[in-house]
Amino acid sequence: MTKVKSIMKTRVITADPGINISDAAKIMTNNRVGSLILMKNKRPVGIVTDDDIVGVVARGGSPKKVRISDLPPRKRFVTASPDDSIMDITKKMISNGIKRIPVIKNGRLMGIVSDKEILLISPELLGVLSEKLKMRVESVASPDGIISGICESCGEYSDSLRNVAGSWMCDDCSEGD
Repeated sequence: MTKVKSIMKTRVITADPGINISDAAKIMTNNRVGSLILMKNKRPVGIVTDDDIVGVVARGGSPKKVRISDLPPRKRFVTASPDDSIMDITKKMISNGIKRIPVIKNGRLMGIVSDKEILLISPELLGVLSEKLKMRVESVASPDGIISGICESCGEYSDSLRNVAGSWMCDDCSEGD
């Protein structure tokens, strides 16, 4: 079975938990990544994601005033070992509702794996991950709301999906119903 070390990205962008959300967003944007691994004394201690940043803004927080360390702590900092199997980390991602896992060995940050790397080498897991994502979306989005995602009818990305008879559809596909 394929091991994490064979698919992990070794270029990992890190940050100090004391920086503000605005600076974290700039670092993520400049490096075209969706997360930063938080480091204290050269050891990984957590992760901040684009979802965390959106949450601060959605709650009316000031990105220049709110520090990463001010964010509510995660229940658990989920990590992987370079020798874990792809199936093992896929299960971790699903059970914890996350898209990225830092890879750590002997307390050192070795890399990071996202759902994208998994899908590139194991497309058969797409169904598993997409079902989990669908369940997560349905628990967050109200049936009469609008969300962003992949249209379940045409398979295209849209920023305005509507729930039509239990399926999330883009404007073009939902007009036909």
